[in-house]
Amino acid sequence: MSHHPSRLLAGLATAALTLGLAACGTSSADDAKGSMPSKPPAGDLEAVPAIAKLVPEKYRSGIDNGQYNDLPPQEFLQDGELVGIQPEIVRALSQVLGVPIENQSIGTWDSLIPGLLGGRFQISSSDFGVTAERLEQVDFVTEFSLGTAFAVKKGSDIEVKEEADLCGHSVGVLAGSYFVDQVKKVSEECTAAGNEPVEVMTYPTASAQILAEMNGRTEITAEGQDTLGYTVSSQKLPLEIQELVLDSVPQGIIVDKRTGLGPALEAAMKEIVRNGTYAKILERWNVADLAATEDEIELLTDPAQAPAG
Repeated sequence: MSHHPSRLLAGLATAALTLGLAACGTSSADDAKGSMPSKPPAGDLEAVPAIAKLVPEKYRSGIDNGQYNDLPPQEFLQDGELVGIQPEIVRALSQVLGVPIENQSIGTWDSLIPGLLGGRFQISSSDFGVTAERLEQVDFVTEFSLGTAFAVKKGSDIEVKEEADLCGHSVGVLAGSYFVDQVKKVSEECTAAGNEPVEVMTYPTASAQILAEMNGRTEITAEGQDTLGYTVSSQKLPLEIQELVLDSVPQGIIVDKRTGLGPALEAAMKEIVRNGTYAKILERWNVADLAATEDEIELLTDPAQAPAG
């Protein structure tokens, strides 16, 4: 599977997307909550004592992780279990830390940060883009960087080669994601240049967003390079990915600032990069080119550490 994951992944994504499209508009954080397994088969990785000691005493019996469940290949549901890049990274971190990490399956993206701040879980490994605004509320342990890609329905006369090509068009984005801010910024640049603004249309789930594009309710859809490419190719959707890729933004696990878990998670992330587990996970999901080096993994705690722009 590590060499030819795409055959299995296509089937997984079909099930996930079909489920998501059938349920779009009805899911909620409460409805989707559930405890998912967080440990791979015993013996894969040993706990590293020096890293385990960094976990605050309060959390050595377990950490709760809010995990979005509708964003392949990062995280999605298959037969009631969370699968994807993020669940596999969390399982590896759990082993290195020697601490169980229990995943709560969350069906609405924009409920994740409020859920964390409300104490429902201590971390959220859901592929969050690093922004100054988020760093005012939460800490980040970075994982890799992603740019924003765009797609239009096949047969459309719209071509998106540069930011100005978005002006005057409707763009579908996931509610609560940093794509909203990115597209709004482009819209402001459009009006400043005397062009029509971008109509930003938000959706509660990635599946609802794709369905809106397929049904013609939006002209363009915006999503991370990994997710959009994976969804279009694995589903053989009649969408065409466009030339424009907006700024690459570091992605990471968000951490409740009050917990003190950041240093332990940073050390554990560096460890799985160092021991090769991280690279195997990304290769398994056909995104090996996203891999960061050990030096690029860092704990971010201050808005001043956010990428410029």
